[in-house]
Amino acid sequence: MTDIGELESGWRLDGSDGAGRSIRLLIGETQLASIYLGVTVGRHPALCDLVIDDPSVSRRHLRIGRAAGGLFVEDVHALNDSYVEDRLLAPFEPESLEDGDTLTLGRVTLTLSRLGDEAPI
Repeated sequence: MTDIGELESGWRLDGSDGAGRSIRLLIGETQLASIYLGVTVGRHPALCDLVIDDPSVSRRHLRIGRAAGGLFVEDVHALNDSYVEDRLLAPFEPESLEDGDTLTLGRVTLTLSRLGDEAPI
């Protein structure tokens, strides 16, 4: 995982898995810009840029990327559904993602926030 201090700017996803363990994923702006289709999130390390080790998360679950100056999230046809703010994501239909939105992947719940908005660790 990338350390917050190493990122020039970006986003973080904070939350917990189905067992209540804390999860923090970091996405740098440079990383978003360099990966054409976006950052893939899922359980399988060989298939995903960001890994969540929880059995309710699909091997490839969703993708987060940049489009039209904002962020989007897209379910990549995960077996366990993906939600943004309790709205079910249809497979392969990108949806706008905003600061403060909550994502649910299986039993994992994460909240999106801008890096720099957090208290020091």
